[in-house]
Amino acid sequence: MTRTILSALISLIMAITCHGQRVNSIAKKLKLSENTTRSADNEPFDTIKAYDGSIRFSGYEKTLRATKETVFVSNVIEDRDISAIIFTVTYNDKSGRLLHKRRLTVHQDIPAGETRKIDFPTWDRQMTFYYCGSPRPRVSAIPYNVTIEPDTILLSRKP
Repeated sequence: MTRTILSALISLIMAITCHGQRVNSIAKKLKLSENTTRSADNEPFDTIKAYDGSIRFSGYEKTLRATKETVFVSNVIEDRDISAIIFTVTYNDKSGRLLHKRRLTVHQDIPAGETRKIDFPTWDRQMTFYYCGSPRPRVSAIPYNVTIEPDTILLSRKP
C-alpha cells in the first residue's frame, strides 16, 4: 500500500515539475539580423567551377603497397590563391573498364602560379592494384590508369 502511495506521489510530482518546464520554441516574429545577412560577404572564399586552364594535375603516383596517392597540383590562375580543390578521380584497368570513381575534397593552399604536392588516402585498401606509370612490382598485381578532373575550386578572397 505504501508503494502505491509513494509511486502516485512521485508521478504527481513529476507531472507538476514537467508541466512547469514547458517552453514554446516557436518564435512569433523572426527577423534577420544584420550579421547574418552580411556573413556571406565575409566568407574567406569564393567558390567557382573549375574551368579549363585554371588548375593542372601532374605527377600522379601510387605503388602497390602505398596507403596514399600523390599528385602535384598547379594553380594556373595568375591573380588568386587556391584554398581547396574538389576533384573527381576515375580509375580504369588497362582495357578501359571502370574500376572505381570517387570525388575528393582537399584543403591545400596553392599560391597563384605555384605547384603543391597533395596526398590523399588510396582507394586500394587491399593493395592489389598499382598505377601503370609506377614501377612494376615483383609480385602479381593489377595495373590501372587514372584520370583526374577538377570540379570546384575555393579561391581565397585575400589578395
